[in-house]
Amino acid sequence: MACQVLRCAHLSATMKSKININDSEITLKSLREAAGLTQPELSQKINCGIRIISHWENGNKIPRFDNAITLARELGISLKTLAKAINLDVSDIPDDVPPEK
Repeated sequence: MACQVLRCAHLSATMKSKININDSEITLKSLREAAGLTQPELSQKINCGIRIISHWENGNKIPRFDNAITLARELGISLKTLAKAINLDVSDIPDDVPPEK
């Protein structure tokens, strides 16, 4: 299953420094590894079974929205980045824009 290449704007500064953005495919597994977490460590942090993490990484299942929020928070990424990493098409979803002051 091919994963779309992410734009740099969707990744936190920490993730940018840990992942080679150019010509790489971003996956949930690569994001987890860049965060320095194993599947068991991530499952413990987000209170979810290891098997579920594996299903998400293999593309067999997608996380429920509440789990996606927790997962994005733990990995330090946006929900849009997470959606792309699990192979969801979010190309027509606008990026978050900070409110004007």
